[in-house]
Amino acid sequence: MLRSSRGLTEKLFSEGLLKVLVCTATLAWVVNLPAHTVVIKGTQLYDPKAGGWRDLGMLDVMQIFGRAGRPQFDKSGEGIIITSHDKLAYYLPLLTSQLPIESQFISSLKDNLNAEVALGTVTNVKEACAWLGYTYLSIRMKKNPLEYGIGWDEVIADPSLSLRQRSLVTDAARSLDKAKMMRFDEKSGKFYCTELGRIASHFYIQYSSVETYNEMLRRHMNDSEVIDMVAHSSEFENIVVRDEEQKELEELAQTSCPLEVKGGPSNKHGKVSILIQLYIYRGSIDSFSLISDAAYISASLGRIMRALFEICLRRGWCEMTSLMLKYWKAVDRQIWPHQHPLRQFDKDISLDILRKLEERGSDLDHLQEMQDRDIGALIRYTPGGRLVKQCLSNFPSVQLSATVSPITRTVLKVDLLITPDFVWKDRFHGSSERWWILVEDSENDHIYHSELFTLTKRMAKSEAQKLTFTVPIFEPHPPQYHIRAVSDSWLQAEALYTISFHNLALPEGHTSHTELLDLKPLPVTALGNNAYEALYSFSHFNPIQTQAFHVLYHTENNVLLGAPTGSGKTISAELAMLHLFNT
Repeated sequence: MLRSSRGLTEKLFSEGLLKVLVCTATLAWVVNLPAHTVVIKGTQLYDPKAGGWRDLGMLDVMQIFGRAGRPQFDKSGEGIIITSHDKLAYYLPLLTSQLPIESQFISSLKDNLNAEVALGTVTNVKEACAWLGYTYLSIRMKKNPLEYGIGWDEVIADPSLSLRQRSLVTDAARSLDKAKMMRFDEKSGKFYCTELGRIASHFYIQYSSVETYNEMLRRHMNDSEVIDMVAHSSEFENIVVRDEEQKELEELAQTSCPLEVKGGPSNKHGKVSILIQLYIYRGSIDSFSLISDAAYISASLGRIMRALFEICLRRGWCEMTSLMLKYWKAVDRQIWPHQHPLRQFDKDISLDILRKLEERGSDLDHLQEMQDRDIGALIRYTPGGRLVKQCLSNFPSVQLSATVSPITRTVLKVDLLITPDFVWKDRFHGSSERWWILVEDSENDHIYHSELFTLTKRMAKSEAQKLTFTVPIFEPHPPQYHIRAVSDSWLQAEALYTISFHNLALPEGHTSHTELLDLKPLPVTALGNNAYEALYSFSHFNPIQTQAFHVLYHTENNVLLGAPTGSGKTISAELAMLHLFNT
């Protein structure tokens, strides 16, 4: 139902012009209107997450019944539930509050503990036990311990169930440590968050999915393997294969899936793979159950792809980082990476023109060099040439240039200039465009530097933007590094600059610092002045002061003294001052 139609229906019902309002199961939660009588006809609800029909939970029933007899609108209210006879024994005790609602928190304890550790609110086992004590799970464990596998002998020995809580926390922490989502020091009981755990928490990735990615994610993968890995995510584990869907799934696999479907349509993961590819392809589905499953999959697909991109980026994998960023943008734009980049202007350019551009094999660089009339002749539609040329000018593009300065033999300073080379249009670009700046060593397939650069509308109209950062360099020196600027939201919007190391002059490899000699400590009597000797409460200078004594106290040479804190640098400076007093 359209928002305007729903708003009109709610208004007429609230004003009493409509006496009866009939809603679907999904709309019943959205409509928040008071009524005298609420009727729930049937307690079966299709749940895409479970991959089938399930009974309405008591919280759902109470939420809907709560709209009957609102105090400010009515003096009384009625709630009627119509269900099968075999469900009567379940709903009657719940409605009369005879059967309490039990906690399901244990099933998601690992994910919630990881979120608390990533947030920094829980840093050790003691704090985790205190946090667990605030939950509804802790209350129900004490009220109904048998439901949670706790015997009465354990309750008698430990009425607060603190040992059971500690056991739950420790087991969850060990599992998270094994999955590399955090580090758990069992001796001290401390938790240390990892990048993987932080990414999982930020993108709501389940613990079991992280285990899957740890097993399946590799440095080099092809496109179909990536889609198959995503299809194995635990977020989709409840998707089931139905016999009545097989014919349509087979047709979709042949017509709408450019990538290999591992396992085939009869496999659960194969079905998810087909629906993922269908979502990117913008294909149509006839089966009601497939439509529901596709909607459920698409709701989680974007954050999973983004999380995998972040994981590959943190691991420093060039090839997989680029591939996962492409597929995140493909899901976001619903465009395949191999399709023409001007499909991102599909609201302005007709599909017929886009198909002709793809058939002619015209890439962006070739089209940029062509005139309006030439593009019009290419697509056999003269007015379309100007439209395509306009979209080309709006397609995000930047030019890169860089200078490299060695700081040490293993550290390089890079001054990068980013020059915008496109016409800004708010309808396409909003208030800002984000670009990933990546420094890659393609020979070793490693990313040595990454940062997210935000280009605003004002910056796009001004001069080139300068970024300064450092990157490491190792022996033997690679022939070159690649600096890539990749748009965070536009497919095929990239720029490349190559840093060559053929003529790079680096500092000498020997150390420039003076070695500390094994000298006998020099007594303060070496000052040869009773007044100077009385300034110090110790009898001998330390090793650094002993070695530098002659040049500081007896010469006027320049001295650069770099030493750790507390090593007597102040007294060394005083020796130079005493030499000045002597002269």
